[in-house]
Amino acid sequence: MDGNKIFHVLERNLKQYDEIELILLKGHLIIEQLLNESLSIHFKGEKDLDRLNLMFAKKLDLLISLEGPEPFGGLVGVKNLKELNRIRNKLAHNLEFKGYHSDLKKWACTVVGYTPKTINRHNTYRNMLLKAIYFTCGYMTGINIERKRLQKKI
Repeated sequence: MDGNKIFHVLERNLKQYDEIELILLKGHLIIEQLLNESLSIHFKGEKDLDRLNLMFAKKLDLLISLEGPEPFGGLVGVKNLKELNRIRNKLAHNLEFKGYHSDLKKWACTVVGYTPKTINRHNTYRNMLLKAIYFTCGYMTGINIERKRLQKKI
């Protein structure tokens, strides 16, 4: 996805929502699509990656195996992507899981690079989460564009 397309995908699928859970689930899905795009340069066809039927964590492990320990150069670190996936999995697979908020707030502040004076207000929390997801997606998109350019696919 180019920069304009990812921005429109984010605007259409995230910004309109107020529920933290929905933003997390949809944001994770968009990030996974960008992870697929990162892997796609290593496969001849789109279907080849799909046939592996890998989940997010295994896709990330595969990308690390193919490109090294920090395939996104460190700003969007593997540790942060794994943490987001851990939080998302706990939320998606545990009906009564309510303790994810502190982990998600910490993740968002780590990605954005600062912590507001308070993140207890819903709007502040939501905005920090959106910023973290937007930053992650934007950075991954830039890296993917450069990968394609280097592979002479643009």
